[in-house]
Amino acid sequence: MSKQENILQIIPATGWVAVYDVDGVETAESVVCFALVEGDGRGVRPMRADGKRIAFADEAANFLRVEELADFEDEDEEEEGDEEDEE
Repeated sequence: MSKQENILQIIPATGWVAVYDVDGVETAESVVCFALVEGDGRGVRPMRADGKRIAFADEAANFLRVEELADFEDEDEEEEGDEEDEE
């Protein structure tokens, strides 16, 4: 986080994941909450557990997006189905 941001509110994020690119494969990690932040403007940022602290999920260099867990799991099932069709 390059600019100073203040967290104004924390909102639970049950059922949401942060999606990361790990060696060309999309992996998901649970988002524990969304933070309403204020800096140059206002915005909502995802947060994840990082050991004993909570960190902004979107600060990782390999961060791609946030989506609902059910949607992410559906994408995985479709890709597995495509791979089986190719065999």
